[in-house]
Amino acid sequence: MRRGKRAIVLTSILVTWVAIVLTAYYIIHKPFLPANVLAVGEAVAGLAGAGMVVAAGAGIGLVLLRRLDFAPAERIVWAVAIGLGAVSFAGLALGAVGLLRPWLLWLLIVVGLATTGRRLWQALREGWVASSWRPMDRFERFLAGYCGLMLLFALVRALTPPIAWDGLVYHLTGPKLYLATGWISHPLDLPYLGFPQLVEMLFTWGMGLAGERAAAAVHWFYGLLIVLVLVNAGRRWMGGAVGWLAAAVLLSASSIVWLAGWPYVDLALLTYATLAFLALVRFREGSPPARRWLALSGVFTGLALSTKYTALALLPALGLALFLANHKSQISIRDPLFAIRDSLFLCAIVLAVWSPWLVKNFLLTGNPIYPFFFGGVYWDHWRAWWYDRPGTGLAYTAAWKLLTAPWDATVWGVEGAAGYSATIGPLFLALLPCLFLVWRGLLPEKRRWLGAAAVFCGVLYLFWLWGVARTALLLQTRLLFPAFGVLALIVGAAVEGLRALPSRPLDLAWLTRAIVAGVLALALTGTFLSTSQGRPLEVLLGHETQEDFLARRLGWYYATIEFVNQELPPDAVVLFLWEPRSYHCQVRCWPDALLDRWLHTTHIHGYDATAIADDWRTEGVTHVLLYRVGYRAITDAGFDPVIEADQVALAQLFTEEMVQMADFGGAYELYAFSGGR
Repeated sequence: MRRGKRAIVLTSILVTWVAIVLTAYYIIHKPFLPANVLAVGEAVAGLAGAGMVVAAGAGIGLVLLRRLDFAPAERIVWAVAIGLGAVSFAGLALGAVGLLRPWLLWLLIVVGLATTGRRLWQALREGWVASSWRPMDRFERFLAGYCGLMLLFALVRALTPPIAWDGLVYHLTGPKLYLATGWISHPLDLPYLGFPQLVEMLFTWGMGLAGERAAAAVHWFYGLLIVLVLVNAGRRWMGGAVGWLAAAVLLSASSIVWLAGWPYVDLALLTYATLAFLALVRFREGSPPARRWLALSGVFTGLALSTKYTALALLPALGLALFLANHKSQISIRDPLFAIRDSLFLCAIVLAVWSPWLVKNFLLTGNPIYPFFFGGVYWDHWRAWWYDRPGTGLAYTAAWKLLTAPWDATVWGVEGAAGYSATIGPLFLALLPCLFLVWRGLLPEKRRWLGAAAVFCGVLYLFWLWGVARTALLLQTRLLFPAFGVLALIVGAAVEGLRALPSRPLDLAWLTRAIVAGVLALALTGTFLSTSQGRPLEVLLGHETQEDFLARRLGWYYATIEFVNQELPPDAVVLFLWEPRSYHCQVRCWPDALLDRWLHTTHIHGYDATAIADDWRTEGVTHVLLYRVGYRAITDAGFDPVIEADQVALAQLFTEEMVQMADFGGAYELYAFSGGR
């Protein structure tokens, strides 16, 4: 007994001594600082907030899709996609009655996860052990590793403070305004608030739960989702390495990877467009119950339209695929009445899913498809012309380039640069011709599938080309991204099909795989270097404050907005000229969203600087922020019709009606009205 007490005493002394030594040591030798913990915690919170939104969507989606036949790995992927749409509509409903409050968002997410958690956990377990998505050989493991690393680089960027241009213009500005008041509204001249906002509502959920870092992470999950969609689709319809090839080819487009790290909407649109086509294929195959697959195709098309207006091109693309595909099903395509009925049914489902956003726009702006066709608040015929700029496209400037558009978009397109403004990699253009080599050797069912896929992508391409021909403002490869998921599957099938060709005198299959591996290695290297150049780990690990990161990455813009926030009175109203980004403003800022504010003003008031100043004072404007660098770039480019009279009137406004408060490195100039604050 005494021996036991002695052991307890000695053990207690030893534990106390060890605790004293360790405490003293780490007080002096701190492995990390509070700043490191806070920085990592903020990034983790952002990812967790996005993850909770996605998990809640997955649980809802599993309930919605419980009566459809899916392979285990497919079920969870499709459920997430449709469930996120349901979560977005729930956010819209809350915003319609002023209940977009963080506490309520938290409550609903917790209740949703508690209600569907068991079903979700079971689906995740079944999907994890399924073989359909797992790499089968060394080449597929290489492709999977590539996809994983590219998504990891994108996630690192997604968890940093937001700096992407459109995010600061409207993708984050709308959710910030909604959470500030609890209401969905259109409180300022920011036309993009009238665009479909399915993904922005998901950003609102994420930001309400965990702050702004959750927004880009939500979009990143769509990047992960489209990879899994392609992997499962390739395995279901084509076999072999097609799925992983398609996913890797898609992520070889650097712009896709960059988008996965930004609070944008393009990958959601890409995901919904791909799923709309795949659901239509299941319908044409007669997968029971067939009508539900057609309805599901309509739902995903409606979700795509709820994401971006450009998804309207999906309707003719799906319609032609419906009419021209030769899949055998319970309903014969030879009967035009059945085909017309199916098309009308599809359109009815699309309209039903899309309609909440149309109603929201009608109530807030007077135009269900604001700002197009019917005008509305802050809009008139001049601005409609400005936003469209018909007659400036390739058909009017260099018609022959319509024939070389795929080459130009691939070779000359660079993310963030003028022109096609996207880097899509060489594999799409280089490997598509392989399909002609392997076509005759493919099984009939694969040819039918690829024929429908080609029709779908072809229609989307022609609509994109029509836009490029009409106006220079649509000269963006990003607008063609809805076709890239199905197009990647076509490329994957073409590359995999080469394995059926004779290996002598040239093993074309081996050579093509080697080329793919080389291109992917170069893309991975480039993405690593470009990601590391921005030094994201410094802010994620707390070696750099968020403010210093934003100042370093946004330059004079952030310094200017910080001055506006700190030096101007709380009731200040700052009107921007040639600067569309207002997300970081803490006072009332009126962004120049379409870069048309000055020309629209002179269109209405003429070139009378005094009349313009009086009108702005009447509207409540107290200060004007001029983005001088942007103004010079616009005038030097010569595309926008900024004539000499506009420039003279602008100079008169600043010299006769206003006084300069601050100059920020010649990039920005802040003015106040003469005699005002």
